[in-house]
Amino acid sequence: MRMHEHQGICQVSEDRMKKRRIHIRAAAAMLALCLCFSIQASATEADLKRQQKETQKQLDEINNQMKSIEKQQQAVLAEIDSLDSELMNLVMNLEILAGDLELKQEELEQAEADYEAAKKQEEDQYEAMKLRIQYIYEEGETDYLTMFLQAESFADFLNRQEYANEIHKQDREMLTSYQELKAQVAELRDQLEQEKLELETLQAEYEEEKAEVESTLSQKKAQEADYEDQLANAQAKAKEYKNKIKEQTAQLKKLEAERRKREAAAAAAAATANSNSSTGTIRGGAVSAGNGGSGGSSGGATVSGGSGTGSAIANFALKYVGRPYVSGGTSLTNGADCSGFTQAVFHNFGISIPRTSDAQGRSGREVSYSEAQPGDIIYYGGHVGIYIGGGRIVHASTPATGIKTENALYRSIRSVRRYY
Repeated sequence: MRMHEHQGICQVSEDRMKKRRIHIRAAAAMLALCLCFSIQASATEADLKRQQKETQKQLDEINNQMKSIEKQQQAVLAEIDSLDSELMNLVMNLEILAGDLELKQEELEQAEADYEAAKKQEEDQYEAMKLRIQYIYEEGETDYLTMFLQAESFADFLNRQEYANEIHKQDREMLTSYQELKAQVAELRDQLEQEKLELETLQAEYEEEKAEVESTLSQKKAQEADYEDQLANAQAKAKEYKNKIKEQTAQLKKLEAERRKREAAAAAAAATANSNSSTGTIRGGAVSAGNGGSGGSSGGATVSGGSGTGSAIANFALKYVGRPYVSGGTSLTNGADCSGFTQAVFHNFGISIPRTSDAQGRSGREVSYSEAQPGDIIYYGGHVGIYIGGGRIVHASTPATGIKTENALYRSIRSVRRYY
């Protein structure tokens, strides 16, 4: 009986041991599975963090690119504003020049009419004098005999002869006077034609410059529009990167929550396994089981981390009359354009003035034309000269005429500037 009881006890004890071993193996398997999930989740989080870091790098690059585009765009806009201003000034100068040409044409037409009138007066006087001379030669001595016979005395005869000579003298003087008048009018007509040619040359230069400015302005506007497109594309990409970072952050938070949840479940399973593997005693034999320990893993941490002098200037400028006109030139001897000539002259006296004619016409101190003195700069709108007194200027006129003197009122004056 005791033998059977002992065998029964041993069988129960063995069954319990089998059950405990099963529980221990199950707990160990669950712990291993949870640990595996934890490792897999951590790897996914690491990948996402690397992806997020790369996305942030791309966002930083696109932001820097946008700053560069905006800087270039602002530079082009500044150039467009400058070109707009230059174009407006050219249009204004062309309008003024057109008015000057219209007046010059009227003066030229009047000079032509005066020349034709003077020419006719000369021809009429010449024909009248020829008739009188022809009459004297044809009549010859008979005319003198008639004058002698009709004279009341010899003194009267001499008076009659002197009268005839006086008429002939007056004829010659009138003819000479008409010839001089015709020559003066012809000279004025030629001068007006030259001035008109200079204005037309200047007009052609302005039109060419205007076309160049308009072409450059068109290119700059197209460039600005291209920058605008680049900026819009960059902004769209930046928005995509921001949205991607936002999504990656949300995914990281979700994975972190899931990982912590799995770690908590693994810790609970380990605690249950330890509880089921507590020590048991078998009657009739000392069979014992030791206490099992529990284990776990901690969550990863995220770390984020610018007058005498006037006369001297005018006299010095006159030394270079006859020197060539060179577009863009600043040499008094080898050639200069209008503003290059004035700048070089003033530089000789240690006076600094702007390079372009329009800038020279806006700087310095403004005086009225009635107060103009030698050494002042006369500004015509796109052209400048140095006043030399007496209503005349010295200036680098055109490639055809070079540096020359001219009537200060040969075209409309916009301002008179004094720099000394």
